[in-house]
Amino acid sequence: MMALQATMSTPNAGKYLFKLCKHFARKVPVTMDEHNGEVDFGYGFATLRASETALCFEARAEHQAGLEQVKAVLESHLQLMTRAEPLLVEWF
Repeated sequence: MMALQATMSTPNAGKYLFKLCKHFARKVPVTMDEHNGEVDFGYGFATLRASETALCFEARAEHQAGLEQVKAVLESHLQLMTRAEPLLVEWF
């Protein structure tokens, strides 16, 4: 399985994790608690982790196309939810 990670510094990580997971849960399976979320997009998976200072993503998929799709969905939805505090997503 292929994987990429990203970390964004923000004091609002818990709020963004909650908003993203609740939004995704309307269409795909999601498990979440206060600090962690797991999203099954079908073509790949995303793990979200929130600390007091950062929001972390891990994107996983069997193929490059699925991995790119998970990344694109996470980035676009994060941009929509962080307009007031834009977060730069840098994958590694």
